[in-house]
Amino acid sequence: MIERRKKPTLEQMRTLYPFDVPTLARQAGVETDTLYYALLERPILRNDAEKIIMALSQHTGLRLSFDHIDIIVWEEFLMLWLVRAYADEPAPTGEATEEKYHFVYAQDQQHAATLAGEWLKQHPQLPHHSFTACPEGFRIGDMFVPGRQPRSVE
Repeated sequence: MIERRKKPTLEQMRTLYPFDVPTLARQAGVETDTLYYALLERPILRNDAEKIIMALSQHTGLRLSFDHIDIIVWEEFLMLWLVRAYADEPAPTGEATEEKYHFVYAQDQQHAATLAGEWLKQHPQLPHHSFTACPEGFRIGDMFVPGRQPRSVE
């Protein structure tokens, strides 16, 4: 898991430099909900976080950056990818086409393909592959697989 540096959160900055949430959101050009997510330390897009930091810099008169404020961004997370390997033709006994599934957490489809490579090699009888991003997660019966997880420190 990513070790977060000791820097103030957006909520702590709001305590030090009070601001009106809808006003700062408007100045930043982001939705009010996005600013609330950042205040609650929920992930937002990096682009939106940069806009919020710029607006807060103007509001406080300070030169702020990600080095000064701890805002959690989606880009710090890996996304769940569903990997499907399947045969082109139905099984000889008239059964449905053989297929197998595998989950990986990856940055993007190319990263998912790299991570699933060893698993795919174990199924040479299934030459066709598809990759589906599942950012909202995946439910299998009573079990829920989260759609995002923090990147590990490598």
